Amino acid sequence: MEIIYVVFIVSLPLYFFLFILRDLCQKNLPPGPYPSPIIGNLLQVGNKPHVQFAKLAKTYGDLFTLKLGFQRVVVASSPAAAIEVLKKHDKILTGRYVFQSIRVKEHIENSLVWSECNENWRLLRKICRTELFSHKMIESQAHLREAKVLDMVRFLQKKEGEVVKIVEVVFGTLFNIFGNLLFSKDVYDFEDPTGGKAEMKEHFWKLLEIGNATNPADYFPIMGKFDLFGQRREVASVIRQIYDVWGVMLKERRRMKGNENDFVSVLLSAGLDDLKINALLMELFGAGTETSASTIEWAVAELTKNPRVTFNIQSELVNVVGEKTVKESDIPHLPYLQAFVKETLRLHPPTPLLLPRRALETCKVMNYTIPKDCQIMVNAWAIGRDPKTWDDPLTFKPERFMNSSVDYRGSDFELIPFGGGRRICPGLPLASRFLNLILATLIQNFDWSLPQGMTANELSMDEKFGLALQKDPPLLIVPKSRTTSIN
Repeated sequence: MEIIYVVFIVSLPLYFFLFILRDLCQKNLPPGPYPSPIIGNLLQVGNKPHVQFAKLAKTYGDLFTLKLGFQRVVVASSPAAAIEVLKKHDKILTGRYVFQSIRVKEHIENSLVWSECNENWRLLRKICRTELFSHKMIESQAHLREAKVLDMVRFLQKKEGEVVKIVEVVFGTLFNIFGNLLFSKDVYDFEDPTGGKAEMKEHFWKLLEIGNATNPADYFPIMGKFDLFGQRREVASVIRQIYDVWGVMLKERRRMKGNENDFVSVLLSAGLDDLKINALLMELFGAGTETSASTIEWAVAELTKNPRVTFNIQSELVNVVGEKTVKESDIPHLPYLQAFVKETLRLHPPTPLLLPRRALETCKVMNYTIPKDCQIMVNAWAIGRDPKTWDDPLTFKPERFMNSSVDYRGSDFELIPFGGGRRICPGLPLASRFLNLILATLIQNFDWSLPQGMTANELSMDEKFGLALQKDPPLLIVPKSRTTSIN
């Protein structure tokens, strides 16, 4: 370890010189605030970079440049800039910047989210598009999602009058939805959240905790070569633990060769090896649970602050669904509910800066030069609150979508919570299904109140920045059943 520190200290002055020389050679970059020596613009970022970037865009324009340590970053902050990055120059800007903490070779090489757009990426993308998230596959598994959502209702009915942390309940529900979609089994027990089935959930929480922590190596890449803070080793350890749990399931499934209609059966039939299957399953679980749970928590918080919206959705459910339990097949006939979900995603995009891209080659964007290997961020949070695009943008108003064709499926760049272009979230069709279903079910079955006499005006809507945009503090809420118990 001493040798590593000596090499680091000796090479640091040369590293500084090379980066200063490189900056002097780069011209016609998008404008931006003048960087301080060494740290660049890091002090201007703060703990809510999506908010600070939106403020900087007002001064420096739709496309601006920051120097975060030694890392050059270009930020797109308007629908027009998003079109340039995600559509017009999508092929050149489709590289992926991989955070230093998660640069675990055996995972990244088999990843759909973090790998380059190579043959392996195209194979996994094709399987996701044509098999896992095809209309036929999604339809065939609707009963599984509906059954797991009713399990959630039964659990919350037992908690009537008690304070619950709704994000944890939804997270457990999503965990079991994905457990059944992937493995045809529950992987979380509501009644025993710390028991044997909690192991997988704890592993994912650990990954999210590390992923949300700052790693200085992302700003000073020389540190990443030595993993000085041990975050990559910690991530690698957790990934191995997750792979070990799934390894047992995969061996059992390969031996049984059953006829289960789940994702693992599809992946085995496609001839994928265990490393590819493990990487894909981990990303489906990770992306599908944390981001969706956070979105639903934000939605319930908005309902609590906007009883008029709650009343409108409840009235729509009564008129369309009646007394029967809402199902996925009802969702297309619930336009106000869909508008409510869109409005939640507009104000609270699950990944506020999307996942960062990287320029594969030097190119021109909006008449500025984007150097090769430059990191590009798209501020979906700022785009959803842009007053040039949205009337009264900070007001929660689902009605804005009632007579609008704007959707979040990647073609309308004023609303891009799932990204766009080649790197759009492949699980979007599935995410749309269970966001609408879970929220419709919660609204149909429960009224909500805040604990200890708190009023809606006192409810904090502060954010905690991370890979997913979390509510801070988490929403504590008291459910009251609107229906008889579901057996």
